[in-house]
Amino acid sequence: GVSVRNAGSRSVARVASSRTSQQSESTRRITSKQANMSAFTVSAVAPALGVRASVGPARRGAPTRVSQAVPKGIGSVSLPTPRRGDALVTRNSAAADAGGMAEDPYKVLGVKEGTPGDELAKVINRKKLLYKTEPEKLKQMEDAYEQIVQASLAARLRGDMSGVSESARKNDLTPSLFGPWAPIPSEAPLKDKKVNIAISVAAVAFVWLTPGSIRTIQPIIYATIFHAFRMFMKLVDVDPGPSANIDRDAATKHNNKRFFRAFALVMGTFAVSLGLTYWIPNMIFETFRLQVPVWYLLNQEVFVSVIVGGCLAYLTCFYR
Repeated sequence: GVSVRNAGSRSVARVASSRTSQQSESTRRITSKQANMSAFTVSAVAPALGVRASVGPARRGAPTRVSQAVPKGIGSVSLPTPRRGDALVTRNSAAADAGGMAEDPYKVLGVKEGTPGDELAKVINRKKLLYKTEPEKLKQMEDAYEQIVQASLAARLRGDMSGVSESARKNDLTPSLFGPWAPIPSEAPLKDKKVNIAISVAAVAFVWLTPGSIRTIQPIIYATIFHAFRMFMKLVDVDPGPSANIDRDAATKHNNKRFFRAFALVMGTFAVSLGLTYWIPNMIFETFRLQVPVWYLLNQEVFVSVIVGGCLAYLTCFYR
């Protein structure tokens, strides 16, 4: 009788242990289903918002990813894994709405609409110096400037000259004597005029202060080099050309053309003025054996420097 009772007790204990393990397994499954509730809740709500939610093995507290952009006007949607009592929240991203709208390039540069091209070039040059340590801000300024330039070029190609500056209209009327290499009227700012005149005055003063027996025209030759550099800087301001950020090869080619044009204009003016005031008169004196006053021979370099320096200063001040 005792052995039967012990066997019955062991049987009852096994049944109780089996029931306890089954209840624990059921409790674990129910908890897992509640943890995965967030993913199925999102997949049920997402079609109403017009998005597709990627549902996978969800973890407690893990966010649910949205694989398709939301409709226009909703912005970016943040779908964290909701817990019990939480609601599905959509957030409108101001940055996304602002990024989709094109900004006014004139407002970006801080200028009025219809500003002349030479003024725009000066503004973008100042912005480059101001934001040279901020690449993102600098790129925004260059993109805005490029938009204005491209819009102006497109208008000129269509024949619409309403938004084209007066200087650009004059540039289209190129004189036919020297073709595209002819000097084009382009007045420099007052401070640039002062610098150009000062270069020529300094060269003339140096020649004049040199003793007559050792005078040469080398100072005016050095001044010519400075004027060539000044002309190149002027072309950079009034003729910016393509942006290096968009087409580097075209920008390099345009820069080489500007350098060659500046060198050709200044050196051509130097050669013509020097030939008319120095080479040709000396050739005439020697060919016809004319008697020349001594005061002229002693001061010929001064006269040549005054005329050549004046021509170079006038060129860099009023032409390009």
